[in-house]
Amino acid sequence: MDSFTFSMQPPAQGITGLNSNKQPQYPIFNDGLQVRMTVFVDEQNCDPENEVDADDDRSWHWLVYAGDVDGGCKAVGVVRLVPPPHGGHQHQHESGKPFVKIGRLAVLPTYRGKGLARRLVEMALEWAAEHKLDVGGGWEGLVLIHAQTDVEAIQTEERKNKKIKKKEEGRRKKK
Repeated sequence: MDSFTFSMQPPAQGITGLNSNKQPQYPIFNDGLQVRMTVFVDEQNCDPENEVDADDDRSWHWLVYAGDVDGGCKAVGVVRLVPPPHGGHQHQHESGKPFVKIGRLAVLPTYRGKGLARRLVEMALEWAAEHKLDVGGGWEGLVLIHAQTDVEAIQTEERKNKKIKKKEEGRRKKK
């Protein structure tokens, strides 16, 4: 049975891209990046070049690690909290007030359904509420949750198509 440990990486300067030769070594960030690459690139077919962006080095990253009886552990979930200011965003609040952005939420497939994503988001928001001065930018509690709804729509369509194919195959076998 797994036990879970949570950890946080504060903003770290110099995170610029996927070039590991020039990338600073921040173990917590790098562990989270592995989870993001597995979920977003391998599973959801997102472009790996988009996985590290200008927000990474100014953001806080929360990770959840799964431990096993051997005492080893591995990163299994991650979320990112990006402080203000932000460039224009299509879903930006009309008031123009500063907001934090929660995104890059990812949990490895075998660890889903255990409440880990919810806990990561709760931890990030609880921390932000307790550290408004660290968040900066005059933040008063406004939050934008950023999700890849296009990917979700595509996956829903793929699941629907698989169900249709299975029904058609079942009908053919009965004949």
